[in-house]
Amino acid sequence: MKSLDRSCRYPAALALLVLLSGCAAVPDMRPPPRTPVPAPAPVPQAPAPIPAPALQPEVRAPQAPVIAGDTRTQRPSAAEPARPVPPVAARPQQPPAVVALAGDADRHMAAGQPERAAAALERALRIAPDDARLWHQLAMVRLHQGQADEAESLAAKSNGLARSDRALQSDNWRIIAQARRLRGDERGAMEALERARALQPGRTG
Repeated sequence: MKSLDRSCRYPAALALLVLLSGCAAVPDMRPPPRTPVPAPAPVPQAPAPIPAPALQPEVRAPQAPVIAGDTRTQRPSAAEPARPVPPVAARPQQPPAVVALAGDADRHMAAGQPERAAAALERALRIAPDDARLWHQLAMVRLHQGQADEAESLAAKSNGLARSDRALQSDNWRIIAQARRLRGDERGAMEALERARALQPGRTG
């Protein structure tokens, strides 16, 4: 009975041994563990472009309606440039010596020295004998001195050279009116004053 029990034990042990050796001989087919891949560094992104502001439509001020024949409200168009307005009776360019002498005459009159003012103007007239304003200034000096005849003659000389200078002509006729009044010619003074007002309608006096 013991020998039977041993005979059964050996085959079982042998079978276990074979099974263990077979398991040891079988290669490990499992895949190797994966190496962790480092995460890629974040790529810096360019800032988003700022949208340009939308263009606002140009707002133009309303223009006053242009009435046909009314030159006060008419404006030059963009295609036609504005024409320069010519100066009224532009004074001719004077030599520097004449300008200096005329200024001296004004200062002498302001200082109450009409004789010195007249001398300065006479010197200026020798340089510029066709200057209507110099003759007008000298006429005013002579009127201030009470020399009525010479004041009227000088004012008339200035008018002959004034050409289109209506303001200067009007001032000369006022000198003539005052000179005639000094001589007692009231009628002649009124006629001269009317001519002065006709040259400058908007002026009073």
